[in-house]
Amino acid sequence: MMTDTPDLKQLYLDIDYTPTLEEWNWLFQRIGAAYKSELGRRTVFESELFGMNTYIIMAHLEDYLRMPQRIRSIAAQMAPEDIARAGLPIGTKKNFICLVAMPLHYLAGRELFIDLGEVDRSSDLDDHLEVLNFWRRATIALRTDGVLANIDADPKDSSRVLDGEPLAQLTDDLVPADDEVRSLVRKFGAQLMSYCFLENCDSRMAVCDTGPYPLGPISSEKNRGGFLALRELTTDAMGDFPWTEGIRDLLPYHNFVIAYGLPGEVQMENNIWGTAWFSPTEYLKQLTHARVYVTDNGTLQALPMAELADVTAAHRKAHKQLYLRFSQMSVRERTICATQMYAWKLKSWAHAAGAFDDIDWGLSSRVTSMYERLSDDDYALQLLGGVFVPQSRDSVWGPIE
Repeated sequence: MMTDTPDLKQLYLDIDYTPTLEEWNWLFQRIGAAYKSELGRRTVFESELFGMNTYIIMAHLEDYLRMPQRIRSIAAQMAPEDIARAGLPIGTKKNFICLVAMPLHYLAGRELFIDLGEVDRSSDLDDHLEVLNFWRRATIALRTDGVLANIDADPKDSSRVLDGEPLAQLTDDLVPADDEVRSLVRKFGAQLMSYCFLENCDSRMAVCDTGPYPLGPISSEKNRGGFLALRELTTDAMGDFPWTEGIRDLLPYHNFVIAYGLPGEVQMENNIWGTAWFSPTEYLKQLTHARVYVTDNGTLQALPMAELADVTAAHRKAHKQLYLRFSQMSVRERTICATQMYAWKLKSWAHAAGAFDDIDWGLSSRVTSMYERLSDDDYALQLLGGVFVPQSRDSVWGPIE
């Protein structure tokens, strides 16, 4: 194990540098410790519709089995850094949360297989490096703050993927938040998030937060230290989720960025996988500026405030229909949907690279055959707890060898 800190400029910024195994372990032991700390804040995953402990385990196992080859197919068509730089860096599922989930879920799947006694710590090193190198190269291209993980950002626990002209354009379109604007944006954001959670089987995979971004010129003496928090929310527009068939067409738009302008008194913490926590928790009451943007055509388009009520209503209608569809499925059917969703985080990257049709997106029989065993929630929770919050080490995962 590496005892000295590596050359961080080289490790974090040199896209063509190949980290040593010791450097990978140094980096991911730190990230894994932060991951464990965050998971310790919510050790129980609950849902009315979905057996979350079961599907999280199944999807992590699926990622371990399938992700390396899927990444090889994608990278054969386009380099990861080119995919990250293609188009907008926000407002699609080719985003920060899906990117950071690649190594987190893959390495957690490795620990699950180790605990199950089906692989050992010396297995599949080439596959590990395939996943880690793709993540690192894409992350360097995507982020604008010169780090690989939020724990190393300045300010700590932040992430920035915008700067320059795109950030200036977004800031220029903000509107001052009076009571009416706050109400419209709050109701829209709540309904859209509710729909995104349901479409993604009560997971956060379609909700990605970045920031804080300094508000700069629109800050004032009364708003010293004001900042911008960006929340990306994406819904299925391309038919990636079979369960949205006939429902996705109810939505007039599918990809959104909500910009929240907040005063310096509000604190924003963006955790290891891109979920923001705010203090005070009722931060939206303090909005100074706001705007909703649509990114369906590949550009940031400010949505007129007059449209927000109608778009909110469309999501409310779609949410009711999707809930009804899920409620009519068996528990096993819902679990398979959720496992697919969690293991399909590479779909947006495959679309962007032109590699989608080269990849088998079906679930492996090795994982689906484990459903009965893993559907015992007590057993699944015990297995998850042993991996996510292990007592024997500081990190979620042990070193790669």
